[in-house]
Order: sequence, then C-alpha cells, then structure tokens
Amino acid sequence: MKNEMETKPEQRMKDGTFIPIKKSDFTKKSTEHKLLNVTAIALDKLVPCANHPFLTYKGERLEKLATSISISGLINPIAVRPHTNGSYEILSGHNRVEAVKLLGQDTINAIVMEGVSDQEAERIVIESNINQQSFADWNYSQQIRVIKIYNKYIQDNSQQGKRRDLADNATCVHSEHKLADKHPRPKTRDKISKQLGISSTVFERYRSIAKLDDKILDRLCEMLDERRLGFMAAYRLSQLKQGEISAVLDFIKDNPDTKLKGSTAKLLYDKSQDSTDKELTKESIQELYITTI
Repeated sequence: MKNEMETKPEQRMKDGTFIPIKKSDFTKKSTEHKLLNVTAIALDKLVPCANHPFLTYKGERLEKLATSISISGLINPIAVRPHTNGSYEILSGHNRVEAVKLLGQDTINAIVMEGVSDQEAERIVIESNINQQSFADWNYSQQIRVIKIYNKYIQDNSQQGKRRDLADNATCVHSEHKLADKHPRPKTRDKISKQLGISSTVFERYRSIAKLDDKILDRLCEMLDERRLGFMAAYRLSQLKQGEISAVLDFIKDNPDTKLKGSTAKLLYDKSQDSTDKELTKESIQELYITTI
C-alpha cells in the first residue's frame, strides 16, 4: 500500500511571499524551524490540529493503513509541534496515529517541530494532505475549508506585495530602470491554484463561496455535499445578498425534492441585481422556480 506522503514546512522568500510547498521529507534542514531528531511520543500526549479540515480514515481504509504499518513498520514519522501541558499537536500524520492506535501501540515515532506559528501549522496540515490526494478527491466541504484558509494567506501576501511594489518603484526611480522592463511576478492566487490543480477562474469562484458568513457557509457546504445544488449554483448564490442566500437555502430545505441548478441560480442573481434596493423573498424565489421547471 502506498505510504502517506510528507511535506516540509511552509517556504517563503525573504520578503515573505508565498512559495508552494513541494513534496519533501520533514527531516530536511529548515532555515525557519529547528527540527529535532525522531523521538517516540506517547499517543495519549497527542492532540489533533485545531483547524484540521479533513476527514480522517475510517473502516476499511484505516484498517489497510494499519495492516501496512504492521507489516512494514512506520516508515515516515509523524510531525508535531509542542502544545500545552507537555502535549503535542499533530501537524502531519493524523491517519497514521489512528492506525497505530488500532494496532494497540502506545507510542509513535515523531519529529518535533519548534517555532511553528498557527498559520504555518495550518499550511503544513493542508500541504501534507495535498501531497497524499488531489484537490478533486475531497468533498466540497473540505475543498472550501481549505480555500478559506488560503484566503488568509492571499490577503497577507496582498499587503506584503503592496509594500514590495513601493520598494521596487523607489529602487527603479533611483536606478532609472523602468518597471515595464521587469517580468511580472506570478500572483499568489495563480501559484496556489496551480498547486491545487485548478484554474485561476475556478479558484476565484471557490474564494467567493469561502468568503460567506460561517453559518451560511456551513449550510451551503452541507447542501453541496448532499448534491442539493451544484458548484456553479453555489457560486451564483455566493454573489447574492446574505438575506437572499438564507431565503434560497430555506426554500431548498423546505422542498426536499428541489435541486438548485446553475441556470436557475443565474436567474436569481440577475433578478437580485435588477432590484438592488430590495431583497428577493421566499415567494419570489418560489415563483422563479416554478417558471423554470
């Protein structure tokens, strides 16, 4: 069975810009974090990453991983960072921990990573999963949670980019070089979308959905996973006013046989844009549904 892939911590240039993390080994040296030797850690000292957005293995899949470990041993140690009261937070290896528990073991080999920030921890969790599976393998809830985390990095890099551009402009003026002669830097958005294996356009649609209020987003993700609406329909809904999104979701919930198509969501969006001073009501949504059946 294929062993779980591992990744090294987040890489950044000196100016703080994002560099996609590539498949690698946690035991390689890092200029940002002090990596300790592999050590055995008691399983009862481990806690899952607080913002772990992925579902862990269950049933047969977990049993297969446990069988692989029982035959070949734990080839790749997990990665953790110091937590509170002598415990350790898992950064990479949640499934390996569960598999070792299934085997009845008390400890697991781990690399302890010092000085890892919360943001870096989130990135390590995401990257280790990206290297095990493709973005398309995850359900919508997992995909959107990941995009929501990446949104924070894009915002951070946007601020850093503005400062860097000001510095570049000053340098160019001083040296009499023209900015037009410089090759444009790839945007953080483009780097991330390439790493996820999706186009920049699709990535922006995911971002539009991920920016929704948490309560609405949870409801929307649930309906996406249940296939009560499609991705394009969800994207169109994300462009509506918050009250309108809630009204549409309420309508779908109250009508179990109803599914929201992308074309219908587009009509809802157009109607919302035509009446900027008023929000769509449940009645107007129902009327539009009837006319598109």
